[in-house]
Amino acid sequence: MAKDNLKLPSEILEPSILVHSLNNVSFFLKIRQYLDTNGKKGKAYFNDEKYQLIFNIVSRWYEKFSKFPTRKELHIMNEKMHKDDEDIRMLVDVMVDKIYDEDPNDVDPEFVEKETQSFIQENRVYEAMMLSQVDIQSQNYGAIADRMRDAITVNFDKDLGISIRDIDKGIEMMDELDDESCISTGFPSLDDALDGGWRGKEMYVFAATPGIGKTAILGAFAINSFLEEKKALVYTFETADRRLLSRYYSNLIEMTKREILTDENKTRKELESVLNNTKGDVIIKEYPANTTSSNDLIAHINDLKMYKQWVPDIIIVDYLLIMAANDRSMTSENSYKFYKTVSEEVRNIGKMLDIPILTASQINRGGQDDRGGTKAVTTSKDISESRGIFDTADFFATLNQPSRDRELGKLMVYIDKNRNGDKGQKIKLNIDYQHMRFSEV
Repeated sequence: MAKDNLKLPSEILEPSILVHSLNNVSFFLKIRQYLDTNGKKGKAYFNDEKYQLIFNIVSRWYEKFSKFPTRKELHIMNEKMHKDDEDIRMLVDVMVDKIYDEDPNDVDPEFVEKETQSFIQENRVYEAMMLSQVDIQSQNYGAIADRMRDAITVNFDKDLGISIRDIDKGIEMMDELDDESCISTGFPSLDDALDGGWRGKEMYVFAATPGIGKTAILGAFAINSFLEEKKALVYTFETADRRLLSRYYSNLIEMTKREILTDENKTRKELESVLNNTKGDVIIKEYPANTTSSNDLIAHINDLKMYKQWVPDIIIVDYLLIMAANDRSMTSENSYKFYKTVSEEVRNIGKMLDIPILTASQINRGGQDDRGGTKAVTTSKDISESRGIFDTADFFATLNQPSRDRELGKLMVYIDKNRNGDKGQKIKLNIDYQHMRFSEV
């Protein structure tokens, strides 16, 4: 039978954890919730259970008095607990004295914190695996994934926030915001509207009626990022990866699909010329529609990092309405809740990796005109079934193309929501359909 928890990897580390805890309340409060076994009969994370006992006494004392016990108070507590077992009481007293006598400067805080965090994560994963046995039998894989994600998100962050009274720090942070790395969209007016371009931890949504150009404009953003020497990761659930690759090649070298296949030597020469001038990359990954969740994307991202040492700078998801939730038991019967959940899960990937997420949604039939194009301006009011996407997005724009504009190769982007600037702007683009290239009017 498997044990229910792991033990700390080193008995030498155990007194150092207690010494550092008693001299760093922030560290103590962060590990306490994971290492305290009060009320868990027979459970111990310390190899020497006497250290576990001392940690538990300190934890209970802090909970009651919001401060650490003195050496004398710890001796008193130990005496009360072991008044009928003098041998144990004496051993614990010796260990208490050892902890209080040790010079805190002899403990390397960085090493202790790193080792403790590593153990806590390892043990939480182990315990999550033990608890997941029932979910495996019931095939509730979403619950397993959620439990595993929770298990590895142990954070020893020392940043307690910034006070508006700290003017010097505030101005410094504003300078950092101004210098913050962002990725150009490739269109000056859109960059201006976004205060510079795509920013990490944010999700940008482009909505349109079917056939207007959601996939095409997302592809243009991927190519523009590539030319900026960024790594763009494109997930496609509807358009075949080989078709997207064909469009991207056409965009890069201004050759049609037929021209590319007719003269392969020229194609190779032109592509090599472009590739030699940038360190950027685009990886296209195709998944089936309506079966892929953000957990699948995270698994793929981890594989890219592990096997190719490849980490994306920007992720493009085409598109949200044909994704699944991590909880496979969820359905779109309650469309608002379902699509909001899917959107939040995808947005969390951007927050976790500190990169922008670009994606798309669909405008319903009310946004179409009689001749197959769109109304002059469509808005979030035309996405009733996926309102949860709009509410989650940091930026939401619609692609508008009345039938006459399609004939002229024109498209208008209407900004309906923008957390980094004003909304209501209209950005006009030209489209070269032959080479799938967009340019600002």
